[in-house]
Amino acid sequence: MDYNEAINIFKKSPLLRKTYFSTNFFDFCKFYFMEYYNFETPKCLEKYYNALESWKNVYFKWFRGSAKTTIAQMYVSYCIAYKTRRNIMWYSQTIDNAEENLTYIANSFINDTDAWERFCRDYGNLYYPETVIKQGQKKIKRIDKFVTENNCYVRAMSLWTSPRGKNYTAPDGKFRPDLLVFDDVDTVQSCQSRKKIDKNFEFMLNEVLGGTTGATQIIFLWNTIYEDWIVPRFEEHIKNDPTWEIINLPIYDEHKNIVWNRFVETDAEAEKLNKWIREIAKKYVSLETERRRLGSISFNQNYLLIPYMNWQHIITRGMIQRDHNCKGYKYDSIVIGVDPAVSEKEGTDKFAICVTWKLQDRYYILESVGLEGMEKNIWRASETVKNLYNKRKAKRVIVETVAYQQVLKTVFANMWMAVQEQKTIKDKTTRLMEKQILFEEWRVYFAPWNDELIDELLTFPNAEHDDMVDSMLFTMQETRNKFFIASF
Repeated sequence: MDYNEAINIFKKSPLLRKTYFSTNFFDFCKFYFMEYYNFETPKCLEKYYNALESWKNVYFKWFRGSAKTTIAQMYVSYCIAYKTRRNIMWYSQTIDNAEENLTYIANSFINDTDAWERFCRDYGNLYYPETVIKQGQKKIKRIDKFVTENNCYVRAMSLWTSPRGKNYTAPDGKFRPDLLVFDDVDTVQSCQSRKKIDKNFEFMLNEVLGGTTGATQIIFLWNTIYEDWIVPRFEEHIKNDPTWEIINLPIYDEHKNIVWNRFVETDAEAEKLNKWIREIAKKYVSLETERRRLGSISFNQNYLLIPYMNWQHIITRGMIQRDHNCKGYKYDSIVIGVDPAVSEKEGTDKFAICVTWKLQDRYYILESVGLEGMEKNIWRASETVKNLYNKRKAKRVIVETVAYQQVLKTVFANMWMAVQEQKTIKDKTTRLMEKQILFEEWRVYFAPWNDELIDELLTFPNAEHDDMVDSMLFTMQETRNKFFIASF
């Protein structure tokens, strides 16, 4: 059985998925958090996944922006899904920082409904404080704890809060803290003096770690470049402990010298610092340079991914469903998505328009238009949108609210069209990945005359033009108020 055949079986069998993923953390992540795996994962992260999958204590020493925290958050999801950890604590130097991590987990899935559906369908979802559900908030501003539907407890902790006595009483028993995640335990404020460092480190060893048991798993994420902070002291403390897996990615310069104590974030910063340093061995090294050398790029603020290969695509031909009976349906709730183009020159981006009808949980792409040349003139293009609006009796026109689109929004409104503003934070690749499940489950249908859009989809993200894909994605965004849905 090859990889594609296995994936098709997983899609059809929740029981088989859950059984297989229970011992394969990396594949679990790729299936349920696919937006982070659009590209191949570098070999240097494999130790991290393997150590977590083997239930080891992990001290992960890598530079900032390398997905340490993201993978730890996915691991929390994994532990909850299989109830392998019941009382989980996320530690940071301040309670605000710890709450930000829990809030990030919550908010990243409030708007990612399709990604949540994939997970919730197999493992269930989370309960959230009643006040938020009653208010119908779209975005959670701050979260400090939650209890999952399958009775796991997750809470935010500051470094000055001991886990002693903080047992979790669930319907099926009492559970002491069994997973601790330490992230950002060093801050400039907490390390202003040797006395303060001594005090913080002593409390962490005696109170925080002293309140754990032999069954507690610990993840400690390294986030400092100085020699005498809590993080390097902790590494010294555990270096001979066989229960710990210390994962260290050395940073080398071009002369193969390890430069842990002299790297900086950007090329510009390194150039400024190195201006008066003559000895090569003492020069500062830019992490931007190192990331380029390691073949990684910035994606969702993480540096765990490398660019797409030419043969990799998000939507395959088997996911495309055509409906030849579109003319016979009685339409309602039709929306029009617009991805405008500024330049009227030939060969530039198209002025893309997509007409979509949503029926329950299905999307019907009724019409897609790509205007070129002089057709992209703002008044001609607006007339084309207006004609489609009247012809289809559309409910609204969706347009992105940045730069040139702000003008277009006003033009549409003056032409008596209902306009909805659309803010896009994520890139097109991520947004299409999040909708991939709809195509997988054949919940997107195309009228027969949408060949140009289909061609763009099948070659995305390597196509020369992808404007029609963007206009289609605008029409597939959820607009109703959503209650809290988290990542577990």
